[in-house]
Amino acid sequence: MKNIIDKNFYLILISILVIVIGYWYLSSLNGLKNVSKRKKYTIALVTSDWHHKDTNGIGVDYEYFVDSRKYSNTINLDLKKEQKYLLVFDSIVPENNVLLDIYPINNLSSVPVNGWKIDELPIKVNSVEINNMVLEE
Repeated sequence: MKNIIDKNFYLILISILVIVIGYWYLSSLNGLKNVSKRKKYTIALVTSDWHHKDTNGIGVDYEYFVDSRKYSNTINLDLKKEQKYLLVFDSIVPENNVLLDIYPINNLSSVPVNGWKIDELPIKVNSVEINNMVLEE
């Protein structure tokens, strides 16, 4: 038995690695599919200028609040610090989100604690375009 393991050690190691990476990939896809099914909207604030790699990755950092809890993420877009954008998130798992950079928010101050449903949004949006953006992520 030990001989078989020794001969196939690298094959076993690569197989385990492929399974783990596949699981992570499929889990991330499932999260974005849930965003499509259980959409709510809020406002995201860009909190940094564009940066090269740091602990969060490449791009700009942004934050948003759901149920008075702060969430942060990084997106690889060149957006201005302190600018606000519409964000779509999964109402069950708010960490799953897509920043909608095509919808900058300028004069909006109050946001519902739990976010808006699409028919409650104070601005006009194209739901087909939003669905496409979510599925592209």
